[in-house]
Amino acid sequence: MISKEDIKHLEKIFPFWLDINQNDRAKIILSSRILSLKKNSIFFNSHELDGLLFLKSGKLRFFLSSLDARELPLYYLNNMEVEFFENFNDKTISTILDIAFIVEKNSEILLIPYSVLNLFRNKYSIMEKFLHNLTREKFSKSLLSLQNILLVPLKDRLLDFLYSLNKTEIFLTHEEIAKNLGSSREVISRNLKVLEKENFLKINRKKIIILDRGEVL
Repeated sequence: MISKEDIKHLEKIFPFWLDINQNDRAKIILSSRILSLKKNSIFFNSHELDGLLFLKSGKLRFFLSSLDARELPLYYLNNMEVEFFENFNDKTISTILDIAFIVEKNSEILLIPYSVLNLFRNKYSIMEKFLHNLTREKFSKSLLSLQNILLVPLKDRLLDFLYSLNKTEIFLTHEEIAKNLGSSREVISRNLKVLEKENFLKINRKKIIILDRGEVL
């Protein structure tokens, strides 16, 4: 049984919560559960996570994983955000690429099983529309990320990524940066050196120092 606080989360997740009859709301509450995910855990096609996932705390990084072990970054899930897996373990969707995620920080999620949602999407048109919109948003984010990888030069994506961290000193390894950008450590190292020559940053042994943008200009 989830807590009263988590029931309040359900009310926020589903804007139409009060339009669901009391018995059905009770079924959703009773089927929901809290899961703790440890940092650096990776989930590939996990049937355990089919359904609607509400991130109470932590951070998850989603990516596409190919048979040649290449990772293509998609998007992040942050605190109080929702993700919906309609059929997370169905490999018929793609025999080449599988969606997966890595736990960037110790995380706690509220999970509403797909089996329960599937019952009510047939009963409530507003539930069907809600889940459809979540799926559409996910594919839109994924497509935007893939377009970015294909069309934007890596050097520009690398600089944007470093700026997005909002830190003057960055203690990520070149390998960690590469995973975030769907590249390799060698290519990232090469592009960092280019950015250093262009005075965007300085590379020390264990950190990257972002130069003030005024200095660059």
